[in-house]
Amino acid sequence: MEQNVNYLLIGGGLASANAAAAIRERDNDGSILIIGMEPYFPYDRPPYSKNFLTDNEMSPDATFSKPEEFYGEHRIQLHTGVKATKIDRENRIVTLDSGDTIRYEKLLLATGARPNALGVPGEDLIGVFLLREAEDGIHIRQALRNSRKAVMIGAGFIGMEVAADCVVEGIDTTVLTHGDTIWSQLRPSPAIQEFLRSTYESKGVKFLFNEDVAAFEGEGSLRAVRTKSGKSVEADFCVVAVGVSLNSELAKEAGLEVNEKGAIRVSSTLQTSDPNIWAAGDVACFKDVALDKEWHVEHYMNAMWQGETVGANMAGEERPYDRVAYFFSDEFDLHMIMRGDPDRAKSAKVIGEMQSGNFVELYADDTDSLRMGVAFNHDEEKLEPISDTLESLIRERRKVAQIDPSEFKL
Repeated sequence: MEQNVNYLLIGGGLASANAAAAIRERDNDGSILIIGMEPYFPYDRPPYSKNFLTDNEMSPDATFSKPEEFYGEHRIQLHTGVKATKIDRENRIVTLDSGDTIRYEKLLLATGARPNALGVPGEDLIGVFLLREAEDGIHIRQALRNSRKAVMIGAGFIGMEVAADCVVEGIDTTVLTHGDTIWSQLRPSPAIQEFLRSTYESKGVKFLFNEDVAAFEGEGSLRAVRTKSGKSVEADFCVVAVGVSLNSELAKEAGLEVNEKGAIRVSSTLQTSDPNIWAAGDVACFKDVALDKEWHVEHYMNAMWQGETVGANMAGEERPYDRVAYFFSDEFDLHMIMRGDPDRAKSAKVIGEMQSGNFVELYADDTDSLRMGVAFNHDEEKLEPISDTLESLIRERRKVAQIDPSEFKL
């Protein structure tokens, strides 16, 4: 069966949901179809390493990016539980794994990423989890209710957030990581590293740095994690959080331009090398107007904002994507935001008292201009104005030496 649509959005996540909304705001008549591999409406992923795990009453529909009725009210079709397998760019036809085809006028690739496995013995044991999809979160939450010991593999956002959830539930928790840093993707200063480590250790979390997993051990179910150095850590369950691989195979096979990391190259307006195809979210390597660099960003705010921008552009605008990168995380009663570019910045100034958990650390580039800011606070509401201030100062290229602490209300 073949279907004809004006706008075809591949990827059932936040970027597609926001793109569809932005399209409909500007085009009241064009047909819109979202196709996604999961059986759910597009949903937000952050809760699945945060409050979803500790709230047994929270259901997946509480994480939906838009209410269920939104799609019917705005005449947006969804095909869930299906996968796009081929793009015929010349004829503008996408083939699905069901054998059906969809002829499009404009196409969005918002295919996201998938979690990396370790490729070691025992990965198929009950109790060894990856965390990306809603079903993963459901299974991990169940494990939390029935476990005494847990191991997180990886000290990035997901590993650290789930570790905090485990401790809140009274579980003996160990974080095991290949390197010697926490949140290595953000390149935080040694001072923040120590702050995070001491915070977690004060709650009972144990760390094993510079360790690699040799195998998961157990008979049917996980019993322990064995490292290459010979250590054995008891565990009733384990979450492997060692990064992701981009779902860009569809784009590559269609001949679209990708970078060395597999991200789909797009312009500042998120258009690919094919004028009828756009890309957004994790999978898009974009020309960042605000930070003057080309990169791809794997985070919620990027997917949300790029979805809004790409939908507007697919509907006829020519709007450059112009947002200062925004990351966030929550640990225990601490809340963190980061604005800016972690690749081109070094710690230059701390405002507030780091030990108290209410502070801002400013990072400068080689000219002493503000390139990145990291803020922690126990009061989440205070972070929004701090975020706005950081964005303004980064855009202004303000010299860090000229930034007055009174500009931040801690």
